[in-house]
Amino acid sequence: MKRVEGRRVNGPAMAGAKVRTTVLLVTGDADLRAVGARVLEREGYDVATAAHAGHALLAALTWGRIDILLSEFMLDDMAGETLANALLRHHAGLRSVFMADAGTPPRESVVVRPFTRDDLLLQLNAGSLEPSPAS
Repeated sequence: MKRVEGRRVNGPAMAGAKVRTTVLLVTGDADLRAVGARVLEREGYDVATAAHAGHALLAALTWGRIDILLSEFMLDDMAGETLANALLRHHAGLRSVFMADAGTPPRESVVVRPFTRDDLLLQLNAGSLEPSPAS
């Protein structure tokens, strides 16, 4: 799969291929977007990225399906929870995981910096959606 900022580009669908879980990764940190996408793709997720909530909302209207929103708890242009509520209108069943700065009180579906790959995957896999094997 080739990843392009702000949209996802896949090759031709294979007959009988399993549908993979799609994560929309939203953060203004370009390095975190790149590394996070790479880690998630290696774990079997399809990953779409957006630099801010505005791009995420536009992407949500054009992509076929988003299963998990992985977003900053507080984006520059919108709170992560507000973005999640807006996306739920078009993606029923959307799960959300938020990335928060150190010092944020612990709560469900929040991974606090600094976090490891395993911390992130634990939060993403906490729900019913797990990545499907790569085709």
